[in-house]
Amino acid sequence: MRVSLNWLKEFLDIETGVDGLAEKMTMLGLEIESVERPGAEINKVVVGQIVSIEPHPKADKLVVCKTDVGQPQPVQIVCGAKNVRVGDRIPTALDGATLPGAVGIGCRKMRGVESCGMMCSAHELGLGEDHSGLMILEPNAPIGQDIVSHLGLDDAILEVEVTPNRGDWACMIGVARELAALFETPIRVPEVHIAEGAQRAARLSSVTIEAPELCPRCIGRILSGVQVGPSPSWLCQRLLAAGQRPINNIVDVTNFVLLETGHPLHAFDYDKLSENRIVVRCAKQNETLETLDGQVRKLDSSMLVIADAERPVALAGIMGGHDSEVGESTSRVFLESAYFEPVSIRRTARALGMQTEASVRFQRGADPEMALFAINRAAGLVQELAGAEVAAGLLDEYPNPPAPVEVELRYGRSDDVLGTCVAPREQRGILERLGFVTVRSSDAGCVVRVPSWRHDVSREADLIEEVARLHGYDKIGVTLPTVRQIDEILAPEEAKLRALRRFLVGQGLTEVFNWTFDSAEAVRKCGLPEAYLDMVELQNPISEQNAAMRSTLIPGLLATASRNLRHGNLDLAAFEIGPVYGPAKNDQELPDQYTRLAIALSGRKGTHHWGRAPEPYDFYDLKGYAESALGFFGVYVQFDAADFGPFQSGHCGRASWAGQPLGYLGMVGKEVLRAFETEQAIFLLEFDLDPLLAHRPPPPEFQTVPAYPASLRDMAVVVDASVPAGELEATARQVGGALLKRVEIFDVYSGKQIPEGKKSVAMNLFFQADDRTLKDEETLASWDTILKHLQERYGAQLR
Repeated sequence: MRVSLNWLKEFLDIETGVDGLAEKMTMLGLEIESVERPGAEINKVVVGQIVSIEPHPKADKLVVCKTDVGQPQPVQIVCGAKNVRVGDRIPTALDGATLPGAVGIGCRKMRGVESCGMMCSAHELGLGEDHSGLMILEPNAPIGQDIVSHLGLDDAILEVEVTPNRGDWACMIGVARELAALFETPIRVPEVHIAEGAQRAARLSSVTIEAPELCPRCIGRILSGVQVGPSPSWLCQRLLAAGQRPINNIVDVTNFVLLETGHPLHAFDYDKLSENRIVVRCAKQNETLETLDGQVRKLDSSMLVIADAERPVALAGIMGGHDSEVGESTSRVFLESAYFEPVSIRRTARALGMQTEASVRFQRGADPEMALFAINRAAGLVQELAGAEVAAGLLDEYPNPPAPVEVELRYGRSDDVLGTCVAPREQRGILERLGFVTVRSSDAGCVVRVPSWRHDVSREADLIEEVARLHGYDKIGVTLPTVRQIDEILAPEEAKLRALRRFLVGQGLTEVFNWTFDSAEAVRKCGLPEAYLDMVELQNPISEQNAAMRSTLIPGLLATASRNLRHGNLDLAAFEIGPVYGPAKNDQELPDQYTRLAIALSGRKGTHHWGRAPEPYDFYDLKGYAESALGFFGVYVQFDAADFGPFQSGHCGRASWAGQPLGYLGMVGKEVLRAFETEQAIFLLEFDLDPLLAHRPPPPEFQTVPAYPASLRDMAVVVDASVPAGELEATARQVGGALLKRVEIFDVYSGKQIPEGKKSVAMNLFFQADDRTLKDEETLASWDTILKHLQERYGAQLR
């Protein structure tokens, strides 16, 4: 919102400079994005009056004007604007003038005719984007007066960022209230003067509310004898400073009151309303309305409209209708002021893709009590500026005024929260200066009534925030609060997850972060089982591609891998650790949440070097990363062959621990790769981390460095090709006895000298004792035991 300092000073006395004021407003929460000084770059521009206009002798599209600028002789200016007429008063830049953007003006010849100056458009003065013609001033503008003072450009414009919860700040009175409370000075609210006529408004029209839950209040006033015309300069100045273009005195008044009070109004042509009345109702299904922007809007039954006796004439709280617009021929006006429920306006504005000054303010929450002041203020101004006669009485429909909200403030609690002592009298005084009314008070605290414009205040913490703002955040000392190690309560596994992330990064992987939102379509594209389609749907998704909470990390990580490959990053080693979600079960209030780990590999591994051939990632690299990640938790995981949706059959495995499946790993299938627009092989895994995070391994114990050498024996057996090598390794570990310290598979072979349908698996067996050097008989006994069990379980033959 653009706040004019000159305008603000009409509401209260401000002695602080612009920069100091901007700092104080920022500390109040009114963040200042920028400060503009519109007249700072304008020099030697005055009010000029065109005395004569002659055609240019050598250019059909140019004219030669004589302009009176308050000097002994008129100046000659060549102009190409189409809207110039003798007698018009126009901003005129003299020889040596400067305009915004450091544009200099001087005397020069234009097609052979000397031109000493320039007549300006609003755009050239930095007052808007309209450069279609010259800026025509009011007929009584003093000739020769400096344009900066005449247009009120000797001003400072503060661009204020209004937060969504403080809709009351989106107006001059709202900003003035805050500063008056800060400076402890009275605020000057404009007085309303209306001379009502003899005719009663109730005899001329009526207001009906058919949807009181969406429109709790609607007020109307009838004005007749209206003379539509240009607005006076002071009103134009206020609108231009706020970034709005003057239109005519009726529309300008409604816009002015909106900026002043924050409450949107609408003026209807009274004679264009069927039966000269309005009805606030929900639209009929597929009903249409042509709005002021010339667009025909198709409505549905959830949208609130203002209608006459036959048809909609405005989108409630958003934009008026074209058919009831005030024009030059308008003589009678129906002025409307209402309060609409924010949710209804937000839903309609979003559905129709409309964002207007009115809708923004109603969405943030308007003040139902300000509706009355705003309509009376506007009626008084229209009477003053357009000669209107105001019918006696208001058409005020307010069936269920809301009960006032009362909130208790405990002074001691306020001090505890703020970490400083603020005197009880000061706390109560701050609230009263902000418009809160003290209902009850004691030494320990007070109960206050919340003003109607403060929708954001409903509890004690809100009052404490008000005390902090006005007392001054800079007065609150810097202290370290007493804290507990709440991460062990609220995030008991976070330390483990951080350590796991650091560990995986140390293994050469890069961490990625994807949206926690997903869609059923993405799950199907991955070829995942139907169970993954049981997702937590969002009530208000940001897009169709993010319509639910993700049930797996696979679609997001595959999309990330595909995007990197398509952008030329052909070597990828990435991981993601994050939550996935499932629908609430039984009587659960919230959905289930699980922690998963996913790893994706693609392209070449390691650091590339010209001296050796690059090696591509394969399934066993992925398995190695899986073993490292699971080994981080101090558990032994078993792998076995299994098929899983996204992965290519025969290139997929399942990891299990203590008989519980943890997840799958494999090579992504070709159909899934095509669905993600890539052909390069991708190896991917996803594991459930929750069982591992809950596991509490025994604390590590110190072991002395063995003093006696280890004994290494090899064993190579031939088994059926369908027997997993991992099962042979697991069996050896299980039956090898206390002397067997380590088992490693170093070769798996099938081919010559191996029967068809068979394979050879070779293992290293490491034997060691802490108290002696082992004898051959001891290691051979363990070796024989292992071989015997392999023969019995798998039909193994010693090679």
